[in-house]
Amino acid sequence: MKTIRQFKSLRAQLPISFAAIALLTTTLIGAVLLAIIWNYYGGLEKQYLESNVRGTANSLSRIAENSGIQAGDSLSDFTDVIQNQSRVAAFLVQCRVRVLDTNNMVIYDTGSPSQSWNITVPKPKEKSQQPPPLSEENVTEQPAFSIEPSENKPPQQGENPPAYSFQANPIMFGYLLMQESTDEFSDRSSLVVTAPFHDADKNTLGFVELSESPEYGRQIIENVIRGWAIASLVGVAVSTLLGLLVSRGLIKPLVDLEHVASEMRDGNYEIRSPIFKPSELASLSETFNQMAAHIEQNIETLRRFVSDAAHEIRTPLTSLRADLNLALAEKNLNESRPLVERSLEQIERLDRLSHDLLDLSRLEAKNEKVDYQKLNLNQLLSEICETHASAAEQAGIDFEIQLPQKTLFIDGDPEQLKRAVSNLLSNAVKFSQTEGKVVLSMHSEPHAVTIQVQDNGIGIPSEERDHLFNRFHRGQNTQKYPGSGLGLAIARAIVEKHGGEIGLLPRKGWTIFYIRLPLSNLEQE
Repeated sequence: MKTIRQFKSLRAQLPISFAAIALLTTTLIGAVLLAIIWNYYGGLEKQYLESNVRGTANSLSRIAENSGIQAGDSLSDFTDVIQNQSRVAAFLVQCRVRVLDTNNMVIYDTGSPSQSWNITVPKPKEKSQQPPPLSEENVTEQPAFSIEPSENKPPQQGENPPAYSFQANPIMFGYLLMQESTDEFSDRSSLVVTAPFHDADKNTLGFVELSESPEYGRQIIENVIRGWAIASLVGVAVSTLLGLLVSRGLIKPLVDLEHVASEMRDGNYEIRSPIFKPSELASLSETFNQMAAHIEQNIETLRRFVSDAAHEIRTPLTSLRADLNLALAEKNLNESRPLVERSLEQIERLDRLSHDLLDLSRLEAKNEKVDYQKLNLNQLLSEICETHASAAEQAGIDFEIQLPQKTLFIDGDPEQLKRAVSNLLSNAVKFSQTEGKVVLSMHSEPHAVTIQVQDNGIGIPSEERDHLFNRFHRGQNTQKYPGSGLGLAIARAIVEKHGGEIGLLPRKGWTIFYIRLPLSNLEQE
């Protein structure tokens, strides 16, 4: 099982892939090369035999014309002439020569090509002052030039040989004059070509057939195959070695990255991956480090959240326990009633806190799907202001709303946006003094709309401005006011989920919060 896992690993698969690609490439190249060479030399062999069979047929036609052979004559009567010409052709072409008559009867057959030939050349006569008279006897005694198949035996030499005799062995470049024969052309071609020869009147006398010629292509193909096999083995070996080197270079960063991930799994969230090379691995390591930083930040935020939540919940729970214990100790119902009412207030505070925490966690969830719709922002803000204007009037606060005449549209969730703006208006009314003023205004921009909520209430100390939107943050000057410290955090989560921006504008004597949201796509067009 372990061996199978190692075989399937990237460390093993990469060299195997390199070797397979090299083998496939060399196989395809070798197959194409062999096909081209085979066709080329096959064509040459055919052309070689066809040219020689036409030449041999022409020679026999001239011999027939000079010898007066005509159509209807029996070629068997001219075997000596045909034999000599056939042997010469077989020697020169290095193939088998057969002469057939018009009835396809074999007149002469040189047989399978010999691996060696005996060549007899007449010995030149010694010089004399007066040449002997020509006579029939002198002519017949003069040896003739002859070519005969050899049986690998040296030519017989007399005491005074009348001719020179030597052995010729065919090779690719011609003939080798030596006594030992070679097996240079042990492979013979299967091609058979035929051509007719004629008499003086162009009548067909018979046919010449050439076959069993040296198969030059086969020897070359075998040499090419051997060379291709050696080159393929070398290529596969080099590719496998290269694959091993490349796999080591690729595996090492992954192993290091795995080590870093293991450290994070064990709780070390501060560890980071080194930046690897090439650029793809560098991008991977940078993305991993960003992910690690994000995880570390989330875990730290979660720790702070749990700590802050525990602290915020502990306070009302402590008060609730104390009030309930006092209520139990009181025997008079009228005296215990205020304690019970105060306990109910603490329970309501806990209830609001738990709902705010749940809402905030949902808003910050990245995978939450929201179905936005096109909203009339003028109408939405008017509906929100109705409730808060009434609360401001009861507190003796001047409430003013400034909306543009042009109707503006955005894409969003109406309930969430109502809550975000309501949180700002609630804070503005809550932290304003009697005869104070709260203003809600809206301004149109080229591709966005800005909502502002301003009040001239207790204000925000400059050192606390950077922490306003943190969870459970409450200013030092707000301790006597009720609240959980989650309103602004929820507003920011809603605005950011809508692709907008929320913040605080500096203005002396006024606290101005703004929300900037993108206009609807149709509105921008």
